[in-house]
Amino acid sequence: MSKRAVKGLDHVVVMVDGIDAAQRAYERLGFQVQPRGFHKKLGTANHLMIFDTDYFEILGIVEDTPFNAERREWLKDGGGLANVALATDGADIAFEAFKAADLNPDPPLAFDRAVEVLGKTEHAQFRTIRIPKINMPVVGFFVCEHLTPQFVYRAEWAKHPNGARGIGGVTVIAEQPAKWIGELEKYFGPGSAKREGDGILVDTGTQPIRYLSRKDYVARYPGITPVRSGDHPALLSLRVESLAACEALLKKNGVSPLKPDAQRLLVPPSDAAHLTLEFVQ
Repeated sequence: MSKRAVKGLDHVVVMVDGIDAAQRAYERLGFQVQPRGFHKKLGTANHLMIFDTDYFEILGIVEDTPFNAERREWLKDGGGLANVALATDGADIAFEAFKAADLNPDPPLAFDRAVEVLGKTEHAQFRTIRIPKINMPVVGFFVCEHLTPQFVYRAEWAKHPNGARGIGGVTVIAEQPAKWIGELEKYFGPGSAKREGDGILVDTGTQPIRYLSRKDYVARYPGITPVRSGDHPALLSLRVESLAACEALLKKNGVSPLKPDAQRLLVPPSDAAHLTLEFVQ
């Protein structure tokens, strides 16, 4: 099988202004929140919510560096879902493919973070490919190659009191969804972005990304007020083992989710550090 530059979603990044409060918020939502990690080179700190084959992270700034200047600027308008990391068979493969697609990628960036595994300090190592803003179809995509997946994806870390098992997809607010089809196909291939009513549905290879106008977003997620006025990644959908058990745990912890229908629970941005969460079974 030929190696692929992009093979679906790897994880998503939620920027937070106040990582201590965000950690407490996600513990209240029933996640097993991993101990804080530090990216010394990047000047950031994070907590991960690990699933079987993907995860999401809350990321905060702890030191101003050239690597986090864009993130600091973005945080001025609030936090929320900032980036979608794409899985790859290799950062070098993605770099060459993205150059050929005129996405103007930065060269691979290597970094690590310390992580405790079975009582021993290890270093999770990554290589990422950053795409400049001019080539971002609303979502800040980047490619993430895991050099040490054994220090990230561990079965004991994928057990969450709320029953979360993995990412179900991402929803993006875009006033003109169809205008992004061409740019999205540079990442995911010809035919990957298809019209769905007035919006588009993107086949990433794994979990889908849905682009909706603000009007359609509000209709699909009633009771949710977007945290930003412009186009932005707005919602993370997560699969749970039991919607009823998840709802019971949230209510026990003092969280009142919205229930637009029997198949979904919505947690508003006020309870999830400026991110809207959707739980589905």
